[in-house]
Amino acid sequence: MTRSSVCWIVALALMVFATPEVVALDRSEAEAYLSSAEKSLKAGDYQTAKSMCDRALGVDKAMPQAHFTLGQVQEAMSQPKEAIRSYQAAADFAKKENNLQLANKALDAAKKLGPGLAELAQADAKLIDKMVALGDKALADEQYDTAKQAYTAALALSPGHDKARESLEKTEKAIEARGDPVRSRIAAAMMSEVFYFMVSNKDKARELARDAAKKYSDLPAGKDAQRLLEANFDLSKTLGEEIAAAKKELQEQNKKVSAKPATPVANTPATPAKIDTKPVRVDVDSTEKVAADEIKKLPKDKVPAAFTESYTKGKDFYAKATPGTEGNQKNLASALEQFIRCEAAYLRLEEDKALTPQIEEDFKQASMLRYACMKMTILQQ
Repeated sequence: MTRSSVCWIVALALMVFATPEVVALDRSEAEAYLSSAEKSLKAGDYQTAKSMCDRALGVDKAMPQAHFTLGQVQEAMSQPKEAIRSYQAAADFAKKENNLQLANKALDAAKKLGPGLAELAQADAKLIDKMVALGDKALADEQYDTAKQAYTAALALSPGHDKARESLEKTEKAIEARGDPVRSRIAAAMMSEVFYFMVSNKDKARELARDAAKKYSDLPAGKDAQRLLEANFDLSKTLGEEIAAAKKELQEQNKKVSAKPATPVANTPATPAKIDTKPVRVDVDSTEKVAADEIKKLPKDKVPAAFTESYTKGKDFYAKATPGTEGNQKNLASALEQFIRCEAAYLRLEEDKALTPQIEEDFKQASMLRYACMKMTILQQ
């Protein structure tokens, strides 16, 4: 039995048993499908012919003859525009294989369909560079969905465009690595509520955390929820480390924001909530410096009052910073600013040996609230 016969038998078997996930076959196996397509075309069975062409291209997308035959089938099915594109693809791939005879044959077939349609195809082809350029810019800006659409459009016009295909593959890998952005935003919004309630209503926080840990176990938000559950929301032993890590993450986020004069409270990315869309960015370093300088200038007897004032104001802003409500981000930023000032006052009191049991207790709560503010701000990125 010859190799061609074996390939034909394999192809027939695949026609019966193959699924969309079948591993790509080689050119010889694609030729088996193409042979069936050409026979069906001659017999006037255009649907079968098209199906066989699609199968051939499914296992060898760069096969010039398969594109050419598909063009013939589409022409017979009164689909001239599609036929011209198939003929153009056949010419492109044939040129790459130095098959000038087939390339010229395909171009002639396209021209015979009518000068108007041929010109239309040429006009479409002029869009390819623009689509690729659009895709390149979107990819550089990490707008992966837009990039994917642009490259896909370019390949629809010219299936043999190597750069568009390579860029599309790169984009699809980036999309896969990024994951589902909508799902990530939902998980982040849920965790914002967890951090909001964990200092005022642990039962509510626990309920939300369990839900987040179950639904989003593969995402950072879900893992964060599981960690909080395992610690029973008691971060007293590691709170200093948690705050330091959150501060570092905020600093990394701020680096990505376009350069603007640093202020204690500036603009940050919006929350998933539709109501509160104005971005609010918190410059922790600047806020800490301003607070430390301010507290340092106060007379010793005024520091306790400054601590209490900042703690009270911080709690008030925090109470108004409910995730998803109007003014959430502005209140959150203001609360964080007050808790940072509260810490500066505490350090001054510690230095002056003027701490009291009440201040000690309030500072523990203030530190937890500061951490919650920072985590909620991060999740709004």
